[in-house]
Amino acid sequence: MENSTYFAHDTHKYMYCTDGVFSEYVFSLIKTIVPDNFSRYEQVYEMGAGMGRFSFALVKNFPRVSLIEPSASYARVLKQLFDAQQVSIMNMTMEEFFKKTVIAPHAIFFNFHLLHHLSPAQRTEYFSYLSRARVPAVFLEPNPWNPLIVFQLIINPDMRMKNEWQYLTLTRKQLSREFHAAGLSVAAYGKLCQVPPPITKRALKLAVCKRSLLFLEHSKHLLPFFSSYHLFYTTPSHHAVS
Repeated sequence: MENSTYFAHDTHKYMYCTDGVFSEYVFSLIKTIVPDNFSRYEQVYEMGAGMGRFSFALVKNFPRVSLIEPSASYARVLKQLFDAQQVSIMNMTMEEFFKKTVIAPHAIFFNFHLLHHLSPAQRTEYFSYLSRARVPAVFLEPNPWNPLIVFQLIINPDMRMKNEWQYLTLTRKQLSREFHAAGLSVAAYGKLCQVPPPITKRALKLAVCKRSLLFLEHSKHLLPFFSSYHLFYTTPSHHAVS
């Protein structure tokens, strides 16, 4: 994963959230795409939790949550935000996690803005871990066809093209190919969040704006390139090697 100098405590402040309004909204959209009953999972793992922008909904909706984050400064933020008995903050890399952790039964993995920070080799390794563990996973990545994402890179000083460029290559076709090669099947795919996240977070504070946001979600089939994210829900293939 990325080095600690890029993910320092005084950078990427746009990612910091003090409440779960945005997280819960995104989670509600995820549930409209993923054909699974999330209530059946007793344990959720979020790989690369960052500063917890998407973690609030997981903590609210699952009985046990493990937030895995390699950056020590981000892990400290997570500990401040989620000081609860059912939440475990794990300051370790993906590789360390799978070497030291026995995956709990009835578990699911969530991954938000993770894959474009991994090298192709790291993605292959991660997908193979998930395949061997026989667990489902949700992946939410920036939509590579959304032109506003490039604009965000230009105006945000904390975002560097050398660290973010990979999301442009992570198209539906490319990631589906990588999942399949590692023994994972794409059980569901969809786009979500038609309004840029910074605007969405502000609009969610007002009930009338929230209704408008939900209405705009219906336009994603007409204007799919304006979706902020695309989502993959994977399950182990029947032919996957245990």
